[in-house]
Amino acid sequence: MNSRLLNKKIWILIVVEVATLSLVYFLVIRAQQIQLRRIRVEVQEKEALYAKMGVLSRLIDELREEKAAIGETMERFLKTRERREMGLVVPASLMDIFRESKVKMISIRPVPEKVEGDLLISSWNISILAGYHELGHFISRLERSADFNRIESLTVSSEGESSEHRAQLVISRISLLKSEEEK
Repeated sequence: MNSRLLNKKIWILIVVEVATLSLVYFLVIRAQQIQLRRIRVEVQEKEALYAKMGVLSRLIDELREEKAAIGETMERFLKTRERREMGLVVPASLMDIFRESKVKMISIRPVPEKVEGDLLISSWNISILAGYHELGHFISRLERSADFNRIESLTVSSEGESSEHRAQLVISRISLLKSEEEK
């Protein structure tokens, strides 16, 4: 009888132990596992977000570098464009000298600019038609102008039997380049 009673007690203890372990598993361990999974998912989401932030940070750095490079390129382009436009445009004061001297301008072509130290030399190849008196007045007016102009070359040829002569001139205007402080 003792062995039967002992077997019953063992079986009851086994059942109670299994029930206790099951309760511990479902109430404690299972709840902790669920919480650990949730935490693991949150950590993975934050790691993915951190990786995306790192990529975005590198992209922002690259864009800033490109922006700086584009800014430098635009600045060089605008300076070059400004210099070219200055060379292509005939100054109003030179056009006034043409009108006052009563010479007929046949053609005017810009010559590429030269930079010599702090000086910018803008030149024009000009062809005019005028009498000696008008040509002399034109040269005199050009030399007396407020701008620093110089005649690089002058060739005069006669136009048949008329009193007008054709003059080929290269006129240069010398000006100071803008320093970085003035800009």
